[in-house]
Amino acid sequence: MKRTYNLLALLLFSLLLMAACNSGKDKQGSSEQHDEVHHEEIVELTDAQFKNVGIEFVHIEKRNMSGAIKANGMLDVPPQNLVTVSIPYGGTVTKTDLLQGMKIKKGQLLVVLEHPDYIQLQQDYIEAKSKLDYLTLELNRQEELQKENVSAAKTYQQAVSEYEAIKARVGGLVQKLSIINISPEQIKN
Repeated sequence: MKRTYNLLALLLFSLLLMAACNSGKDKQGSSEQHDEVHHEEIVELTDAQFKNVGIEFVHIEKRNMSGAIKANGMLDVPPQNLVTVSIPYGGTVTKTDLLQGMKIKKGQLLVVLEHPDYIQLQQDYIEAKSKLDYLTLELNRQEELQKENVSAAKTYQQAVSEYEAIKARVGGLVQKLSIINISPEQIKN
């Protein structure tokens, strides 16, 4: 490594030396000087300058570096492989076996989520389903009584109204549970 620094220092010194020598040249030179094309990126050394500076050509070799190279950067996924996953309800990720960049398949478990709202949703479903079962029996009883003209029409209409309201609530809760992939049949058990 020190040899490389020495080589670079010598090369820089030779460039400065050549620049100093060229600045003292007579501006009125031969016609050959006027025909030359000057490129600022190209440095030419004569054999004498090359020998005086002590420049050596060596072959490139592989070497182990003595220290670590620290670099800042960011890994990114190509747009065709980037997928965003979202859920309709909030939650906390409690488990995942995936790492960034891993390939996944359709139907594969990505994460396990937990949130008190999931428990409340299941509880609401069980309560509404239980009430629907009761109102179904009550509606059937009121129909029988209505056919025999034993009870008032108002009581029958009230039973129908309550039954329809709870039936709609149970239907809505079933849809909410299916959105978060919870089967109502599993909740009953």
